[in-house]
Parts: sequence; C-alpha cells; structure tokens
Amino acid sequence: MQKKYGLLLDFDGVVVDSEPLYEKVMKLQFDRISVIIDEADWLYFKGKDMDASLKHIQENYYPSLDIEKVKKQFHIDLYKEFKLNMNYIPGFLNFFYSCVNDEFKDLLVTSTARDVMEWTFDNVPVDNIFSGMITASEVENTKPHPEPYLKGAKHIGIPIENCIVIEDSVNGIRAGKAAGAKVIGITTTFPRELIHEADFIVDSYAELSPEILKELLNT
Repeated sequence: MQKKYGLLLDFDGVVVDSEPLYEKVMKLQFDRISVIIDEADWLYFKGKDMDASLKHIQENYYPSLDIEKVKKQFHIDLYKEFKLNMNYIPGFLNFFYSCVNDEFKDLLVTSTARDVMEWTFDNVPVDNIFSGMITASEVENTKPHPEPYLKGAKHIGIPIENCIVIEDSVNGIRAGKAAGAKVIGITTTFPRELIHEADFIVDSYAELSPEILKELLNT
C-alpha cells in the first residue's frame, strides 16, 4: 500500500521515558561544578540538544565551563543510566504498530546526536523499529527551528502538511508547527498548560489511533 501520511516522532518523552534520566544525569554534572540551575532553565533544556544546553550554562552560569569535558562525562553517566532504566512510554508500541501497518510512513526526528541514538539501540532494551531517523547530526538548526521536521518529511517523501508530529516538549511542538505539520502534544514531560500550542493534546497513547490521526490531518 502506498503510504499517504507521515508520522514524525520525537524520541525522548515520546517513544521512551528518558526525560527523567537526562535530567538526573545533567543534575549530576552541575553538582560536580557546584552550579544551581533555575527552574525556568530546566524547562528550557527539554527538547534542546546538549550543545545548546551547555552553551546556555556557560553563558549564564559558568563562563569557564569546559563544554567538551562535561559532554564526555555526561555521556558516560547517561549511558550507564540508559542501560539500567530506559523503557518505552506505556502504550507506545501498540499505537505505533497500529499506524505503520496502516497508511503511515514513520520517522524519528530527535535533537539527540546520531552516535548517541545508535549506541542506545545497540545497548538498551529498546529496538530500532523505525524506518529511519533525522538526528541533531543531520541538521544545522535543531528544534525549535523547523528544519528537523522539514528534512524529516522530505526524507520519507511525504508533504509536511500530510504529516503528524508527536512531541512532548514546547521546543518540539514549535518546531513541528513552524514546519507546517499537525502536532500532537503528549503530557509525558510537561502539563497541558505548557504545551497548549499543539493542535491536539493527549495524556496517553490510549487516546490515539490511526483514525484519530487521519481525522486531525483532514480537518
């Protein structure tokens, strides 16, 4: 069957419940250099790539921060945490397979670097069941810029206006909207009031189906 629609998925907080793991490991790095981060900045980090987050810390908290050194230790600690505690978001697999067996072409679109994604699929109990992925390594501008989703739609050969984006973060939702996709926000990371820019908001995958996605696209 010729695929008619695109299903563009963020990874962290959408496919896997990893946002708490990232935050735990980031806090560990900041504890090591005795930096206390404002709550507003924790919100800023969600959906941002690591380089942007650490540059923000350098500019606003710790001018002498050695970004490369912190990134290296961050990845060491993160990999340990992923191996121990990474799991799928409840209900994701049933939802995903119901869509890709229908009329949807899937793709991961993540602000995580490709080497981290490849390591993840090789080393944690989460499978690479996706048709492909666009990572931070393939774009010049990460979310909230629309480039990742525009490139994702082009990669799967489906017009962006025929694509559904599923996101958990404000930055991701803004990227999808700016690209021209319909965006579903899921409240795995942020409450409804913070992801209100999404076209449709759900609390779990039990609220979604291929029929609901097609209805949203054709509205």
